[in-house]
Amino acid sequence: MNAPFARSLRIHSALLRDALRPGQALAPLGVRRASTLAAAVPPYLALQACHWLGFGADALCFRSARQQPLTSPLFVLGIPRSGTTFVHRLLAEDAARFTTMTTWQAVLAPSISERLLWQGVGRVDRLAGAPMRRLRDALTRWLAGDFDAIHEVGLDDAEEDYLALLPFAACFIMALAFPDTPALWRLAALDRETDAEERTSIMQAYRSILQKHCYASGGQRQLLSKNAAFASWAGALAEAFPDARFIICLRDPASALASQISAIEPGRRLFAVDPERRHLGPRFAERFAGQYRHLEAQLQAHPERMVAVDQADLRAAPGQTLRSALRAIGFDPSEALADAFERADAEAARGQQSRHVHDVTEADRPDPALLRDMQDCYQRMCAQAARPAAAPSSARKVS
Repeated sequence: MNAPFARSLRIHSALLRDALRPGQALAPLGVRRASTLAAAVPPYLALQACHWLGFGADALCFRSARQQPLTSPLFVLGIPRSGTTFVHRLLAEDAARFTTMTTWQAVLAPSISERLLWQGVGRVDRLAGAPMRRLRDALTRWLAGDFDAIHEVGLDDAEEDYLALLPFAACFIMALAFPDTPALWRLAALDRETDAEERTSIMQAYRSILQKHCYASGGQRQLLSKNAAFASWAGALAEAFPDARFIICLRDPASALASQISAIEPGRRLFAVDPERRHLGPRFAERFAGQYRHLEAQLQAHPERMVAVDQADLRAAPGQTLRSALRAIGFDPSEALADAFERADAEAARGQQSRHVHDVTEADRPDPALLRDMQDCYQRMCAQAARPAAAPSSARKVS
């Protein structure tokens, strides 16, 4: 943990220094931003300090977690706003086979020690009638605000485990609060803007987080991970986890980018970022273009391990599409997952899938040449994507 800890100290120091530096283009330090940072940064840093104490306790009390195997993990990656959350939560219904992080585990308990502590608190709370749980749920709804209509937030829901990388300063979401720190933007272009040493440090931290989760979950089930922010990490993950399989979610670039810009709007307002609305949109567009190119290259390099699914197919026939995708990478759905697929197809047929309505300003629209480049990548990947397949007459059990 020495290298990841040193990197965390360096990046956290840099983002605090950059936040207080005058004359920043993306996040000028006005009254609104200063008050938000004053309220948010101290508890954030205190929480990260608690996590590092938890990691230290793990090193003393749970040394065997370092040897926890991660056999054939399944990663759900893709372009942001392309259906990764839907795919992840649908696959997570096979709880007998898969283990995946929930929101509270990723944000509040990335260490084994913290998880045991919070589980103990939860048992005491239940004996008292669960007042803390009701308060927790109410606070979660209040903090989520409008974002809950874009990405449903619940502390017990299956969630992106990249949030557990916050203590390591390796979580791209931090760039929305600290957009003038280059190291955070490199996380969205890991394949081309980080050197081998930094990638190794990040992968070391991420593997340790996943091992802790699997160890705390009993050590027997297969890891299921979902991270749309890892669109530029596919190559690094394929190298770090040589027996892993990947489902890559795709979406039309113009729609995906517009949805992403709309989704970050609450955070942009909260942290008073890019008040003139001239910088953030083009920067996200450039990152998106790099991610489309990276995913296309990785799909070509690992056809036996990676399969693409298009959001249009997921909307029309999610179960049939995922059944084809899983079989393309060597998985057969269990009976529980086959049932979940049938329910998802029935809901899609009734038109019950929610859609986030979004729009962007002219300043946020991507450069036409860049958009054409993304469209070309998208079309080529879609030509090789898994297509809906009819459900078999009887579901086969997991092999």
